[in-house]
Amino acid sequence: MIRLALISSAETAQAYGALSTRLRRAAWTAFAPLDSGGSGQALGQVTEATSAEELFTNQADVFDAVVIAADQASAGRLAKAASSLGKPVLAGAAGSNLTALGQADTLLMPAHPWRFLPSIQSVKRSLDAGKLGQAGLLRIHRWLPPGADVESQAERILPDADLACWLFGSAPESVWSLQSAANPGYIQFHLGFANDGMAMIDIAASLPSGGDYFSLTMIGGTGAAYADDHHNMNLLYSGGQPNAIRTSQGRADLGGQLQEFVDAISEQREPSVTPTDTATAVAVVEHILESADNRQVIGGKEGN
Repeated sequence: MIRLALISSAETAQAYGALSTRLRRAAWTAFAPLDSGGSGQALGQVTEATSAEELFTNQADVFDAVVIAADQASAGRLAKAASSLGKPVLAGAAGSNLTALGQADTLLMPAHPWRFLPSIQSVKRSLDAGKLGQAGLLRIHRWLPPGADVESQAERILPDADLACWLFGSAPESVWSLQSAANPGYIQFHLGFANDGMAMIDIAASLPSGGDYFSLTMIGGTGAAYADDHHNMNLLYSGGQPNAIRTSQGRADLGGQLQEFVDAISEQREPSVTPTDTATAVAVVEHILESADNRQVIGGKEGN
């Protein structure tokens, strides 16, 4: 049984606490708040520290691994402290900072919850099983209401840049993007991959208040798969009649990500998301923003 410590806001603790009954081979045993007076009561009977510093200094013997849900600066600092204790770390919002952290034998998993949505997992499984043939065209629409909870344009772009690299299995060879000065909340970018694969992605942060929308289509050499968050329906097609799969995603992304973290520790293997994956996606985002600024097609691989 893996004993888990959570460092987060009380609101995030509630989300993780709701997943406790579905978590295998692990249990929450400690909590440290990011917000003053925050409580980990939703996690059950856990040791509560007043801060992450106290957790690491005085309660390090009550947990085996650490889950950190914090802003980028805090996540990087806390992940470094946990890694120095030899504790496996699942850290959100740490970005490329994770690549320089920890010892060689310390497991570090960046949080990429978007990969663990049931709809996206369904598309990935179909692609990996060869049901779609070679990946050809990825089309993603992401429409966000004003004031969406993101720190920057780079953070807004990161999930879809990562999904493209993950689904194609590499960084793009070329990047081109367009952003209107009249509408800074909208960006469109094209990623060119090896073997003529391409991703066309647009992200708008100008929807009316009250809702958002995401859709993804992967077209391969022999089939296509579709996923969205509208009515929780995924459409798989490889000839004949399309197959619609309904899901209730909820916070299944957090649950799937947390279970992968626990399984990687238990099985003593590398997790399916690595600091290198995050560094690759961050580099692609930098190229996207650079292309939007200078209106030029640029290389997508580091060093191009």
